[in-house]
Amino acid sequence: MKKTIITFVIALFTGFCATSQTKFDLPQDIKLKTESDYVKYENDIVSATKWLEETDLDKETDKRKQIDAFVINWVSGTPTITVEMNSSIMKLYGKNNELLVLYMGSYSSYFIENKNADKTSAIKAGLVSMINVYKKGISIKKNKEMEKVIEALDQNKLDEYITKNFG
Repeated sequence: MKKTIITFVIALFTGFCATSQTKFDLPQDIKLKTESDYVKYENDIVSATKWLEETDLDKETDKRKQIDAFVINWVSGTPTITVEMNSSIMKLYGKNNELLVLYMGSYSSYFIENKNADKTSAIKAGLVSMINVYKKGISIKKNKEMEKVIEALDQNKLDEYITKNFG
C-alpha cells in the first residue's frame, strides 16, 4: 500500500511539473499596422514573454526565434509603450542577446498588466526577468555587469541600482 501511494505521488508530481511550464503558440497571420493591432496582441506579448523567461534557452530554439521576432516587432512598433533603453542595458546583456528581448518584453508586459505603472517598476520587471534567465546558466555567457545587478537584487538594492544606472 505504501509503495502504491509513493508511486502515485511521484506520478502526480511529475505530471504537475511537466505542465507547469507556460505554453505559448504564436498567433496566426500577425498584422501590426494600426494602434488597435498592437492592442489586440497585448495579451500575447505577456504570454510570449513568460514563455521566453520560463523556457530554457537551449530548448525549442526555432520557436524561440519566432517569438523573439514577434516581441521585437511589437515593441518597436507599439505606439503606447516606449521601452527605456540606454547604455546600461547594453552592458547588462553583453553577448547574451536573448536577455535584451526578454528585458523589452518584460518591461512592456509590466505596463500592459499595470496600466498606471511607473518607469522604474517596468525597468525592475525587465531586469528581474533577465536575472532569472541568466541565473539558470543555460546557454549564457558570464557578464560582470549582470553579476552586479544580481548582487544589487540579493542585497535589496535594486532600486538604487536602477536610479544610478537608468536615472
